[in-house]
Amino acid sequence: MQFRWLLLLFLLSGLVRAQVAPAGQKPSGTASKTSAQEDDKDRPQSASGQNEKEDEDDEQEPGAAGGGTAPQAGAAAQSKVGPNTPVITVEGLCAPESAGVAGSAGPAAAGGTSKKTTAGEAASQGKAAAKPGCKTVVTRAEFDQLAETLNVAPPMRRQLATAYPRLLLFAEQARKQGLDKESHYQEMMKFASLQILAQDFTRSVQKQASNIPDAELQQYYNNNPAKFQQVELQRIFVPKTKQHEPPPANASSQKPDTAAEEAAMKDLAEKLRQRAAAGEDFTKLQKEAFAAAGLKAAEPNVSLGKITRGNLPTAHEKVFDLSPGQVSELISDPGGFYIYKSVSKQEIPFTQAKAEIQTTLQAQRMQERMESLINSIHPQLNPEYFGGNEAGTEPRGAKPGPKAPEAKPAEKPAAPPQP
Repeated sequence: MQFRWLLLLFLLSGLVRAQVAPAGQKPSGTASKTSAQEDDKDRPQSASGQNEKEDEDDEQEPGAAGGGTAPQAGAAAQSKVGPNTPVITVEGLCAPESAGVAGSAGPAAAGGTSKKTTAGEAASQGKAAAKPGCKTVVTRAEFDQLAETLNVAPPMRRQLATAYPRLLLFAEQARKQGLDKESHYQEMMKFASLQILAQDFTRSVQKQASNIPDAELQQYYNNNPAKFQQVELQRIFVPKTKQHEPPPANASSQKPDTAAEEAAMKDLAEKLRQRAAAGEDFTKLQKEAFAAAGLKAAEPNVSLGKITRGNLPTAHEKVFDLSPGQVSELISDPGGFYIYKSVSKQEIPFTQAKAEIQTTLQAQRMQERMESLINSIHPQLNPEYFGGNEAGTEPRGAKPGPKAPEAKPAEKPAAPPQP
């Protein structure tokens, strides 16, 4: 646990170096025949030389159906590695117990009698001696456990394996200098421990919140039929103001009458709505709206497809109550005027909605659990030290005040919100 943060820093630095590699240089994760051959040289060999034979067979096998890729080949090779097989061998790094044993390599040692120095032992024990005859061995089971604990995806595990020996070595040298006894290290470890425990607790709460009986999912579906109605909609967007060409450099600038323009565009929107209700094509009406506003950009697609509640602004939610074929009243908001038409409506079956309900209820449960826990404590901060109000925090239940809307040029109408 204590090396997690250092390890993540090393991995991030490795990723940055890979991304800024000079032209022609391959990233460290690139699967090439040369790097694969170098890995084979470093791989421990059994007495029978079976590993060498398997590696040769892997190189001679063609890709599956003539289209095999390097990641697939790597996955196939990993499946042949047993849990106790060494996957990382660090020459010259060992714990005190095996410092005097030349060539101790755990399972790879002849007869298996030498004491094995695992990665965890090398990282957790005291001052280790770096001698040519020593080895630190990481088995597949140990490395898999480390990668899973750090949540490292399989494609990134090679970079983890590259960084890990350096971490073991640097940590050993730090202990030799007594850095693990300094207050800076101790305080960093205390805070890192708090963070890791908090993250593990959050994952635990999330896992508990996911245990929802099917009966409860079905009940939520039955009690909220409107949330599982799928409506196919069309929409026309009419800007509230017009776009004007910039005046010549020598001409006197005169601001447009925004109020008059908005009134004219609203009148146009009402006429377009009447024509839409009469059955005219929405695409045609949308083109007229943009032309009247002086917009040269391509008009938005009038078809919104099949959507459910929650995918439109709150003021627009009432369009989900329209019957198929019905056209809405004119809806006005700061972005412009909107006209909707309901094309079709259908219910989403429970089998399709089940996953969404599971996610919704899980989030609700987790939020309730966290809020209940957080509200059970009442931290008080010293205002003389931290400043601010008496408690040092915002009053409980307080909401931030409204923010002034950003000013927008009148000649550039806002685009319609996307569902």
